[in-house]
Amino acid sequence: MRRRSDGAVAVPERVERADAGGSAVSGATGGERGGSEAAADDATGGQQFGRSGDDQSSGDDRHPDDDRYTVRPFEPADERAFRSLFEAVLGEPASEEWFEWKYRANPYVDHVPIFLAETDGEVVGARAFFSLELRADGSEYVAFQPCDTMVHPDHRRRGLFTRMTEAAIDRYADDVDCFFNFPNEYSLAGNLKLGWEVVGERETYYRVQNPATWLSDALPGDSSAVGATVGSAAWFAGRAAARSYLSVRDRLAPDASGVAPRWHDGVPAELLASLAGKRTPREFRVPRDERFYRWRFENPKWEYETVVARDGATPDRGNRDETPAGKRGDPTAAIVVGTRTYPDGTSVAQFADVVPLVGGADRERALSALVAAAVRRHADADLLLAPGETVPESLLSAYGFHGDGRPPLSWVASPTVQVARPVADDGEWTLADRSLAEAENWRLALCEQDSG
Repeated sequence: MRRRSDGAVAVPERVERADAGGSAVSGATGGERGGSEAAADDATGGQQFGRSGDDQSSGDDRHPDDDRYTVRPFEPADERAFRSLFEAVLGEPASEEWFEWKYRANPYVDHVPIFLAETDGEVVGARAFFSLELRADGSEYVAFQPCDTMVHPDHRRRGLFTRMTEAAIDRYADDVDCFFNFPNEYSLAGNLKLGWEVVGERETYYRVQNPATWLSDALPGDSSAVGATVGSAAWFAGRAAARSYLSVRDRLAPDASGVAPRWHDGVPAELLASLAGKRTPREFRVPRDERFYRWRFENPKWEYETVVARDGATPDRGNRDETPAGKRGDPTAAIVVGTRTYPDGTSVAQFADVVPLVGGADRERALSALVAAAVRRHADADLLLAPGETVPESLLSAYGFHGDGRPPLSWVASPTVQVARPVADDGEWTLADRSLAEAENWRLALCEQDSG
């Protein structure tokens, strides 16, 4: 389990795309932990995939041919060239629908925030940004998250990553308050060199329901009968062992009686915005209003549904919110679940958003019922992902989730590293009396991380 260049969580190498056409567990980033940022100037390790959006390392060395490259803002006629570069570098389709959702329909910016590197009329590099609104202590800010960063393999090590980033800093110094993103080990150094600072590590929790997703990576890659037989045996044995272990954890999980989880197709924007507004954190976070929900979860690479906890409601035997209004009870919490199946058949479900983001014992009791409902509903998924910051660790552990910051998952994975910086070189590192570089000043779910 690795992280893409954008820092997004990645499923095993065999299903990686050449966060997403081969295999990213995004979501976020979360997620939906991402679109991806990959393969920039000094790409050193193959492509990386996953939940959210950042870049490859910078590769600043000047090359004798550097002057033949032009770095410029995106223009409407560049869409096809951008999508073609995306497919060539990242190895997955980039549809018109996806581009429309991610860049043109984004409600937080009035243009497409992409810078391109061009030579001889050919687009060979791109530095894109995922625009979001941030709020802290009642103040609002504009934030850009680097994503979908690409340099064609034939044009790396010519400083294009640095030139595109510097062009973006110059362009947005007066309009955008900060950058925040989630680079992996390949891109971290490039970010730090260009003025970003490490905020901290953000742990993701996995419920591994099909260990063969990783076991098969260790098997021979040939198609021999022996390899096929061993692979099949690993799949069945791993699945059976996981189900046995997880069924015990589920039976011992906290009681959530008196809370009825009810499923909704898609994302009920008005309901979620109302829930989110009942109790809001003071830290940096993306405000959960109807505008956010109507746009963020239209990503065509994922399918979404929402499970809502209602106090005192009758059981949802129909598995949908069809109980008469008088018997529904008051909504107390909700989880947006994103699902995706990758080309090799690996299926992923992730808790893309959790509302409200903070709360007390009542919220935890509601979340226990919601996690139980999501686990039951997605029992056949290979992986379930949850953010370690917005769902209590004790609750995730009770349902068999393990964090990637400790064994056994730390043997094959690592937590997401968050970095940030003010956009202007002389910009303020403190907004609303909170330092951008301190982890305790952020409250993020997977949906704040570019996920495709």
